[in-house]
Amino acid sequence: MPSLIDKSGKIAYYGQVSWGNLVDWLVTFCLGAIIALSALLLGGVRPDTHVLLLPLFACLMVLHGLWLAVEREEPKRLSYVPVFFLPFVAWIWINVTGLSPTAWRGWYELIYALEAMIFLWVLVNNVRTRAHLWMLITIAISPAAYAIFIGFYQFLQNPSKLANSYAEYVLTLSPEFFGQATGSFADPNSFAAFLLILLPALLIAGLVPRLPVILRVLCLYIGVMFLISIFLTQLFWPLIILLIVLLILPWACFLKPSRRVWGSLLGVFLLAIALLPQAVLSPQFKTRAVQAMGGEGEAVRRILWQEALDITLDAPITGSGGGSFSVEFEQSGRRSLEKLPMTPHNDYLLILSEYGALGGVLFLLPSLLVLWRAIRHWRAEPDRVRLKSGEGAIMPPTKFFLSIGLAGVLSFALCMFSSFVFYTPALTLYGVLFFSILIKSSFRRRLRIPHGGRMRLGYLCVGLVLAVGFYSISASRIKAQALELNARQRLDQVVQLGIHRSGNGDLLNEVIELYQAAILLDPDNADAWIGLSAARCQLFYRNPANYEQIGMRASNFAQRAIELTETYWMAWAQLGIAEGLVGNEIEAEAALTRALELAPNNGNAHYYWAAYLSHFSERRVEAIASVQRALEISPNHAAARKLQQKLRIL
Repeated sequence: MPSLIDKSGKIAYYGQVSWGNLVDWLVTFCLGAIIALSALLLGGVRPDTHVLLLPLFACLMVLHGLWLAVEREEPKRLSYVPVFFLPFVAWIWINVTGLSPTAWRGWYELIYALEAMIFLWVLVNNVRTRAHLWMLITIAISPAAYAIFIGFYQFLQNPSKLANSYAEYVLTLSPEFFGQATGSFADPNSFAAFLLILLPALLIAGLVPRLPVILRVLCLYIGVMFLISIFLTQLFWPLIILLIVLLILPWACFLKPSRRVWGSLLGVFLLAIALLPQAVLSPQFKTRAVQAMGGEGEAVRRILWQEALDITLDAPITGSGGGSFSVEFEQSGRRSLEKLPMTPHNDYLLILSEYGALGGVLFLLPSLLVLWRAIRHWRAEPDRVRLKSGEGAIMPPTKFFLSIGLAGVLSFALCMFSSFVFYTPALTLYGVLFFSILIKSSFRRRLRIPHGGRMRLGYLCVGLVLAVGFYSISASRIKAQALELNARQRLDQVVQLGIHRSGNGDLLNEVIELYQAAILLDPDNADAWIGLSAARCQLFYRNPANYEQIGMRASNFAQRAIELTETYWMAWAQLGIAEGLVGNEIEAEAALTRALELAPNNGNAHYYWAAYLSHFSERRVEAIASVQRALEISPNHAAARKLQQKLRIL
């Protein structure tokens, strides 16, 4: 009976029979689980789903330390390239802990950066064979099947369908995305970026002679499904990136100049065939185009980019601080939007605005170095090699992986211009995957580390310590963010429906408990303190006689938020509301005035000021002017509209 293990101690596809190879396979599957689950859990955007990924990152570090302990390679060699990105991560840490006025939000960006760094380090130094890499790529692409299925179902059957988020409570799709394919991301922009990042690799795998014919046909078929899904998102910015990809890709796939030119023309022609009939015959397409060019559509990027540039110019070297863009935009005296953004929809401008030119240089320099080195190696590799049988030629493996890596990184870099890739952890990890392929194919492992018996145990211990440290630092903050987000959404619902006024106080009590739990996990979360103060103020409707005690406690919570961030308008506004509840008119007016000074173009700031002034009949004209300004900024502000009607009647 033939043995599974050959004379050299290897098993087909599995590789060498050794503890090191076994652990390397475990590392590969752990990497695959992280990237696949992040794509399935709404892109890892929501903290309540992202927290499920943290144990996997801790497990990954432990496995990496175990692999260093059991791997028998002598001398041990690691890649030094990931070290080039350590200064950027260190600058994020310095910026967040020492400079940022919104440190609690900057910590989330720091955690995302640490996760990307861990993923990059382990992927570059593990996944040693092509079998490992092929397995990881296969696992990474597999979530696309589920995402595309959900996207088709949303477009054709149920516009409000939302992918399973595995959250502890029910989530619903935002009404503004009804009818658009969002896949497993609950957002068409992230879904389109996800498809665009993976599409070039599939097209290259299908067009170049490397894989068996049946696999090439399968890759092209999947690529066509990706293309259709991109159209189903009903967005226009992905079409621009798609056009660039279709123009460039044939030059990496074909050898003859004529085929390259015809390939580019064919790609443009197919894109035109898909768009022109819709533009001419479909009224819905024309409506979407008009909406996209409107101030609240895709053209809103122009406003966001201009504001991000202005923020960058205000602090060109160090930036405004990690996690501060959303607050800076809320408080901008230059521009305003009804829907307040979290990012400028351009990751390059996000880095420059929050971390300054220093952060931009620390990020771009090592990235461009790897890209330059990869292009050099890609050009140096032969285009085709003859098979031993003499039956044709195929692309050599190194050039094949370099082509896939370069195409994926190119598409990833283009998506960074128009989307919020860094705020979607799944997309960041896919970019790291393709970037790691470039590093593995272009750089040799030259970093030697000791390999003695005690050092092996030391590597395992270091892996354990780093895993515990990372989890303890990140889990508390991410869980606190999840609790705060849940509490904020439930508080909005309670206030909107007036449930606490009907005599049912259980829901409001639950909201307060959620805020308190968030503060226990992360005492530096200013949003949680502000939310707790707001929730406490709602207790007034349950027991008006205790207004003074309720207001004092709410005021103390708001004061704590101001201690954490003295320049956040919402903290001052909440302090004004709490002081007004107590009856401290001077303190309330001073706090609300300070909030309005910090956020002169914020609809809510004007509304809070108008609501305060409405209690004084002699200041009715001021209140009307302020609420009118709130409605100019936010025409759909229901509370401001109601207050305006009340003031007009009075």
